[in-house]
Amino acid sequence: MENTAIEVWVYGVIMILGGIGGFVRVGSKASLISGVGFGLVLLASGFGVWQGSQACLVAAEVIALLLLVLFAIRYAKKRRFMPAGMLAVLSLVAAVMFALALK
Repeated sequence: MENTAIEVWVYGVIMILGGIGGFVRVGSKASLISGVGFGLVLLASGFGVWQGSQACLVAAEVIALLLLVLFAIRYAKKRRFMPAGMLAVLSLVAAVMFALALK
């Protein structure tokens, strides 16, 4: 579970940095709030996973799937790979890794 916790933490930090980056680049308060919010929940989930909590791993999986859908919709609308397409791919990879850890 330790490796999975690290993966959840890395994904959470990327979400936080992405939210801050979106705010700095274009002044998007929505990016800041959602990126930091989801990132903090992922960091907390990672701590739970590190402690052996299956429920926290399920929470990380649900968040990854939710973000996958949101970023895929945003990519479909704007047709620009950065940042929505890249974050959709990252969320897909995270969702697959978390799902494999659940088995």
